[in-house]
Amino acid sequence: MATNKGRRIWWWIVPAMVILGGLGYYWYTKTGPETEKLRVAREISPDQKPGVSGAVQGAGTRTGAGDAAVSGPESKQAVPEASVTEGSGALKFPIEKKAEDAGPPEVAVQGPIEELFLKTGSGRTAGGTAPDQGAYCTLIDQRVSDFFKSLNTQAYFRRSNLGKDAYTHFTQIIKRLAAQPPQPAGEGIQPATLLANIYFFSRALDRKDLSLIKEVMANERDTMEFNLETFYRWLMLGKDYPNPGDVRPSFDVTYRYAGFFLNTTGGRSYLFRRPLRLRLLVGYYCVLIVYQADRLGKNSYGIDVVPYLQPLKDELRHHPELEFQDEYIRTLNRIENYYLQKR
Repeated sequence: MATNKGRRIWWWIVPAMVILGGLGYYWYTKTGPETEKLRVAREISPDQKPGVSGAVQGAGTRTGAGDAAVSGPESKQAVPEASVTEGSGALKFPIEKKAEDAGPPEVAVQGPIEELFLKTGSGRTAGGTAPDQGAYCTLIDQRVSDFFKSLNTQAYFRRSNLGKDAYTHFTQIIKRLAAQPPQPAGEGIQPATLLANIYFFSRALDRKDLSLIKEVMANERDTMEFNLETFYRWLMLGKDYPNPGDVRPSFDVTYRYAGFFLNTTGGRSYLFRRPLRLRLLVGYYCVLIVYQADRLGKNSYGIDVVPYLQPLKDELRHHPELEFQDEYIRTLNRIENYYLQKR
């Protein structure tokens, strides 16, 4: 009796499964392909072409006011966007567009402070302007000489009892540092380089010299911006300018110290122990020096300054007390634009 009852249940189950399978197939054939067809039609329909923003339209031909709108190095930083309508929203993505008349990257970054270094053998700056070398060199040398003369009158310098004037003493320090420049890269490969950079200044100079340098930095903070600009211009004069006594270090030595402060644990930790304004300004001029090395093909250690640009600009914007804050940021923007064009 139980066997007959089980057989009757199977006779009900089999038709029910057939009916459900048929309904499922009918539902799939009526809904699935139609949905797919609608989706594909929406993608390829000529009536729904992607909408392009006005910034991109007419990019191929720039005439009249368009030429004026894109001229100048700062304007090259604006990147147009194309917007593609999809559903209820709009997707935006940047479009890379190179200006046909932009010229080489060097032309796009012309600025007063970057163009100081003369290319060897050319006698002209990257912008093509032939400066009055004698007058410019005399002016910079005079400003450096005036700085050391002012140190001679300071009480804290006289207390050091050096037995010599400031210029003579500091030129000896400069020559000593130039004779053994630091290694601006390779700390991750050679632990000995890391240790040498950490203790670099304590080994290169004696304690009395280090104390004197700290005193100068502390007491001359009011004129720090002007003094650092003067010494940057002095360092970037190049070998075509007179260098009495071979006091001014070579560009390679200057580049290695700039890389040391930017790119090494020892150099960066030394700057972070200094006052904030001094750290920012030294970092700024180190970026300029490595950038010049890139332009001249002399970045022998392959130091990349791009990661330092935005953080440096952000920090500089928080210090309006800097006399030349706007100029610093404009210069960093031009340098950033130079590297963007090279990529």
